Amino acid sequence: MSHSEFFFSLLRISAAQALRAAGLTSVKPSVLDAYANILARYLILLGTTTSKFAESAGRIQAELDDVRVAIEHVGLVLPLDIFDDLYDNDTRGIDNLVDWFRGPQAAEMRRVAGYPSTSLVGSQSGEVRTGANNEEWLAGEL
Repeated sequence: MSHSEFFFSLLRISAAQALRAAGLTSVKPSVLDAYANILARYLILLGTTTSKFAESAGRIQAELDDVRVAIEHVGLVLPLDIFDDLYDNDTRGIDNLVDWFRGPQAAEMRRVAGYPSTSLVGSQSGEVRTGANNEEWLAGEL
């Protein structure tokens, strides 16, 4: 198995978890592969766009502002004021995205993926429980 096949299989797992969190309990393997391919292309687009914004600002490495502008540029978050300077430090769009990640839909995606929720972290022993022992979907196929 080549490196690209290995990383695609990891992305395929994330794509399956996202589809499951969206309510799809089963999909054909070709649909899952197509969705994972779209997800990979989107992540590549986000990375190259971030790099281009950093290069246009005369930097070799990207900064957080470059990532924010790239996220707005690829349409993940809509800019709140299109007439302002790109690097105006208006982070309301990103703040809305962070709020979404802290919301119920993202919490459901984390639950489906088996990640610990914040309510399960911090027991007296310091252990982190994922709650995966009682998840019925783990035994089934996607």
